[in-house]
Amino acid sequence: MATLNKLLKFGLYAVIFLLALVFSLYLTSKWIVQSEEEVLVPDLVGHDTVYALDLLTALGLNIKVGGFMWSESVPKNFIASQKPDAGTWLKQDRDVKVIISRGSKRVRVPKLVGTKLREAKLVLAQNGLQLGGICRIPESQYPRGTIIAQKPEFLQEIERGQSVDFLISNGSKPVAVAMPELRQRSVGQALKILEGLGLLPSEVKEVHQPEKPLNAVVDQRPLAGYRVDGDSSIVLTINRLPQPKGQEAKLWWLTYHLAAGYFKKEITLSQHREGEEVELYRKIHRPGDQLDWLIWVRSSDEVSILLDGLPQRQDPIGFN
Repeated sequence: MATLNKLLKFGLYAVIFLLALVFSLYLTSKWIVQSEEEVLVPDLVGHDTVYALDLLTALGLNIKVGGFMWSESVPKNFIASQKPDAGTWLKQDRDVKVIISRGSKRVRVPKLVGTKLREAKLVLAQNGLQLGGICRIPESQYPRGTIIAQKPEFLQEIERGQSVDFLISNGSKPVAVAMPELRQRSVGQALKILEGLGLLPSEVKEVHQPEKPLNAVVDQRPLAGYRVDGDSSIVLTINRLPQPKGQEAKLWWLTYHLAAGYFKKEITLSQHREGEEVELYRKIHRPGDQLDWLIWVRSSDEVSILLDGLPQRQDPIGFN
């Protein structure tokens, strides 16, 4: 009986001790928490993240980006909302979550009439818009490849992600002429004659006929005298020696645009042929001029463009 009483007393003392320990820990943690310094959360809405980071860091708080949202009132990349709200007391070393504005979901359509399609694509991308349908028509008042109309029109408001359709000039309406006689002429002569008439061969074939002059036109379609225009399909057959295996030579249309400036520049076009450098073109041009050449090469690597004697990096889009 005495032993049982001792065990009960020991258990009671143990419970009292544990309760006292828990209560002491509670009071200690509460005192520590209450002793942490509290600061007033500032208003960050409408400010950029750099400003918010500097301000919160000075107050001993952390900034955390919680996402993005569209906002008609807050500019793009500025803070649109925050948690906790401004004016809330918050202990130091806590996080303030901010939502960044994507800007307005609606945007005014930029004016793209009079520009080239390549430039229009860049402007559309910068404004979050997509390239829509494209229609081309003959138009003498606008250079070939220039936008002459757009839909939606300039300054009309639409949502980002929508498309803008374009009507693009295809240049002056082709003028019909009689197909010239090109047989027995050299390739250079034939191409110069066609270029003078505003024509361009759509295909060039090669054959080897030993009895006829090399690098000369031996056949043409259409034949001389037939009605053709800039949209006609013209096929020339050239007498050439059999080419070694590898990439075959073909006609390339090369475009080069001089940068804006104040001084004229000398432009030289040359071709690498079997270890030799052959000059194809040399002339002085004004800043902003656009040059177009029709050349016969295997690849763009065979051609060099020099600006006042200095090699120029070729834009791959210039070759087609």
